Amino acid sequence: MTSIDDARRGLKIDGGIFLRTVLVMSAITWPLMLSLRLMAGTPLRTALINMLSLSLLSYAAVFLGVRLRKWLVLTPGLRRPRRWSAVVVYGVLLLICIYAQIRFTTTQDYLDRQPNQRPLWVGLVASRVLGVGLGVYYYFHLSQRKHEAAAQARIFALEQMGREAEIERLRAQINPHFLFNTLTSIAGTTNRSQVVEIAQRLADVLRYNLSHAGERARFEEEATAIESYLRVERMRFGERLQYEVEISQVAREAKVSQPVLLPLVENAIKHGFITSPRALRLKIEVSVVGTQFKAVVENTGRWIEPLVPAAPGTQIGLRNLKRRLVLIYGERAQFERVVLPDAVRFNVTLPLDAVA
Repeated sequence: MTSIDDARRGLKIDGGIFLRTVLVMSAITWPLMLSLRLMAGTPLRTALINMLSLSLLSYAAVFLGVRLRKWLVLTPGLRRPRRWSAVVVYGVLLLICIYAQIRFTTTQDYLDRQPNQRPLWVGLVASRVLGVGLGVYYYFHLSQRKHEAAAQARIFALEQMGREAEIERLRAQINPHFLFNTLTSIAGTTNRSQVVEIAQRLADVLRYNLSHAGERARFEEEATAIESYLRVERMRFGERLQYEVEISQVAREAKVSQPVLLPLVENAIKHGFITSPRALRLKIEVSVVGTQFKAVVENTGRWIEPLVPAAPGTQIGLRNLKRRLVLIYGERAQFERVVLPDAVRFNVTLPLDAVA
């Protein structure tokens, strides 16, 4: 685009903002002008014609004033004498038009009947100049508010894009982490007959991870993946792993951002075996209460405070899960850890109407 095109675009008047300016000016000045003219004995028809001529003059003066100010802003390198010359020319033209409007309308008849006309002339001219100046100011006030709103919308869009990119990055980090732990379970299994079933269960979990293009899906899909994962770990640990899964049918049909519980289940098994003196007992409860999706993952053992800083590749699941839920649901997402005397419980609450 050439510089001439840029200049023309910069001098363009926003029609919507100018119309709002005209309407506000009319709403303020018309009742006042009509009342004053009727009080001075001017016939209604004559008063309306006088008001119309004054309004058209004011609107044209505001239009030219806006164009002049835009031109001054777009030409910062213009020498000061030329800038002042443009302002003076505009002012002179404005005064001539105001004088003509007063001189050739019924306002002049009113002035001729007054003994002292000079103060009235000064007041009439000053009020019209002030009205035009306020109109120009109001136009740029609305224009600035519009630009600020547009800037805020762009910032919000960029933040939204950043959140979506962050969500995808965290999800990409979670999936390899889960895959690594599952492959470790397969490597620890020596029974060949069980390897086939473990591989099938692992395929189910991977199919779940790879099938999610969006943020939300029916929780039934993750529930199936959790059951497959628990089956894999049960084959590995045998009777040392006891688990109980209670998921209501309503919760299975609920659409939530996924995964929600896989990182918690993985964390419970990984750290639960370290701190449980005997068999690890794992309990999963998922339900829907009103418009809230509620999930509980509890395992026997004790809480191990994470290392600061964490070792590379560790403590990924919980951090990413909490971060992802906050990015998607905001403050309405609740992620709570409860440390019991002989168990650790995680409570997750999500609003089902947050992303309708």
